[in-house]
Amino acid sequence: MSKTYSKLTRKEQFRNDINAVLTCPSLTYGQPFVADEAWLSDFRAKATIPAHTDYQGNRRLGFYYQWLWQQLIAAHPDYLLVAEEIQLKWNKQTLGAIDFLVKNTITGQLEHWEVAVKFYLAFQNSWPGPNANDNLDKKTARMLKHQLALCDHPAFRHQLAPQFGQPAIKRLIMQGRLFYPHDKHSTGSGIAINPDALNGKWCYQSQAPGLQLKQLSKTQWISPPCYQDLNMYLDTNELSIPTQAVSPDDQVWFVVPDHWPTHNRDR
Repeated sequence: MSKTYSKLTRKEQFRNDINAVLTCPSLTYGQPFVADEAWLSDFRAKATIPAHTDYQGNRRLGFYYQWLWQQLIAAHPDYLLVAEEIQLKWNKQTLGAIDFLVKNTITGQLEHWEVAVKFYLAFQNSWPGPNANDNLDKKTARMLKHQLALCDHPAFRHQLAPQFGQPAIKRLIMQGRLFYPHDKHSTGSGIAINPDALNGKWCYQSQAPGLQLKQLSKTQWISPPCYQDLNMYLDTNELSIPTQAVSPDDQVWFVVPDHWPTHNRDR
């Protein structure tokens, strides 16, 4: 949360990020296990805002987002954090990591949660991410069919279930923002998008001059500060990677290099 980018203190940005996680709608709906607004609303209504703590972990945004959820679970009266980031191995191969095992203190049931914060752009009937090798359909399928299936694998049943128990409930919490082209309407792929999902606009760097955008650091993507609280104007001439920014009306933008979706390494 560098002050180079923003006037907000670390404590203010932390509080904004926590509130964003509590209020941000899911990106999709209708799939099994996807946390719906009713569950998110109930979690939010009883949540206690944790005290500010400086994050000391891996600087990748996904790890920070998972840590925010860890803070919320630990402070919530209805949930007990049983284990997190559990590496699962089978036949000398790593199958993956379970984000959270959480006990519902009201029902007594053990739950398996997978969490992700993602950002996708509507482009040619698909939803690619800033790294276009990732897309919403692929990520959702992997989360549902692989990540949430880890607790059903024999490795979990034999190695971890005797210690933790077998989860009775699975939850996929995938939040973030969807970006639409600034000059036309596109709906991306046919996956069921939550109509309440946060949205923004995207454009190529050659289309951005004149927009007077202020740049976001990646650590600010979860909860972008308003325009007046940002310090750095976006220099589109120096843009080499997809970058989020905010316009004077507080609209969130994704500005991508003119060669996107081709990755820099593939040029």
